[in-house]
Amino acid sequence: MKSVTLFILLILSNAVYTQDTDHKISKSTKKFIKEVSKIIKEKSLFSDSLHWTEISDELAALSFGKSDSADHEAVINYFIQKLRNAGDNHSFFLTPSIKQSFLPKNSEPKQPESKYVGSGIGLIKVTDCITLSRTKDRDFANNIRSQIKKLDTEIEMVGWVIDLRNNGGGNMWPMVAGLNSLLPDGIVGYLIGRNNGIEKKWKTENGKINYSNDVIDTYKVKKMSNKIAVLIDSMTASSGEMTAITFIGLPNVKLFGQPSAGYTTVNSTFYLSDKTPLFLATNFVADRAHNIYLKKIIPDVIINTQNSHGNDETLANAINWILQTH
Repeated sequence: MKSVTLFILLILSNAVYTQDTDHKISKSTKKFIKEVSKIIKEKSLFSDSLHWTEISDELAALSFGKSDSADHEAVINYFIQKLRNAGDNHSFFLTPSIKQSFLPKNSEPKQPESKYVGSGIGLIKVTDCITLSRTKDRDFANNIRSQIKKLDTEIEMVGWVIDLRNNGGGNMWPMVAGLNSLLPDGIVGYLIGRNNGIEKKWKTENGKINYSNDVIDTYKVKKMSNKIAVLIDSMTASSGEMTAITFIGLPNVKLFGQPSAGYTTVNSTFYLSDKTPLFLATNFVADRAHNIYLKKIIPDVIINTQNSHGNDETLANAINWILQTH
């Protein structure tokens, strides 16, 4: 399951369309409109909120005829605007212009970091993971696991802090695979369709990245019952939120911080005939206790104050909770 950071989402959400009846629609563009319409109508979580008769009329009035690529871009911008108006803030098309302008700057993802904060507590800072590379995804997961292993073998740990603040998303599975060192294997959540029926289980398995044949390190922490504090904020989005959800419902876990960004839909990937990937919101998510997240994740302990003067009140509250003996 893949998604992108808020940066991409904000670019796409500003897309606009214009109306002009002076240009003819080519066969290629007609085919493209039919293709995109069919996918969104049949698969989108928000299909029932779209007025398809109105959409058909408006598409016919768009400015076409410059080139197939420009016409396809106009169709893409139109549908993104319609989805945004319907409440879908997560779906997007990874057009060549977006890919070229954004991904080269992020070809080497910022790596996870760790530190010992004292009193037997280790902190793992998990950044967003946008690579489009299986090798880099595997390295990302192994990096998390190696840092957990180093802390756990050198120090008698009593608890962990997983910092997902400012994690804007990307591919959730390397994040989950790395953090599997702290979790029991098994079901960590569910995908929920439009009819609110459980369609698919999320699972985490030691030594594997879901939807990949790549094998990673298999280290598990010595004390699986140690408390785990998960930190989130308003910039924890998309796959960052999904990663947080995989911890919710465990008896030794508590979330601290501010409500998350609210990109808690699952995007499925559809490759269009012009090779543009459409990442379309097709499912809501639920945690291991079947609680569905339609909007934001609300932490167990809300910290209203942001970091100031070097003080991290969210982290301080998390550490105090871990050190409580009962």
